[in-house]
Amino acid sequence: MKRSRPISVAILGLTAIAASAVLLEHAGTFAGAFRTEILARVDDADVARPRPWP
Repeated sequence: MKRSRPISVAILGLTAIAASAVLLEHAGTFAGAFRTEILARVDDADVARPRPWP
C-alpha cells in the first residue's frame, strides 16, 4: 500500500491563517482594514481626448 505524501506544516499554517483572515473580514472585524475609498475629482481640462480626423 502506498503512503500519501505528507502535507507541510507551514502550508497548513498559512492556509489556516488566510482562512481566519477571510472569515474575520467577512464577519466585520476588519471592517475598514481592507477597504479604501478613492476620492477624486477630474476637471474637464485634465481629460485627454483624441484629435478630430483631418
